[in-house]
Amino acid sequence: MTHEPIPIHDLPGDEDFIRLPGLFRRWELNDVIELGADFHLEDAGEAADGTQLIAVYRRERRSTRNTTTDSSSTTNPNKKEQ
Repeated sequence: MTHEPIPIHDLPGDEDFIRLPGLFRRWELNDVIELGADFHLEDAGEAADGTQLIAVYRRERRSTRNTTTDSSSTTNPNKKEQ
């Protein structure tokens, strides 16, 4: 079962997405995607060598956390001591 892609202008909150300049190959996405933001990816065709190209849209993630909590009192169990 295949689904038609949802155009970026039909997504809730789509007006907050900003297109990153350029087109990216799949293996370049690791350098573009970062934590703390929402991303939308669209097929942007193929390069001359047949490699798939991807357009990337980014928006700041909306905070859903309780902002009254003092983050300085919490510790990250995954953080290594220096």
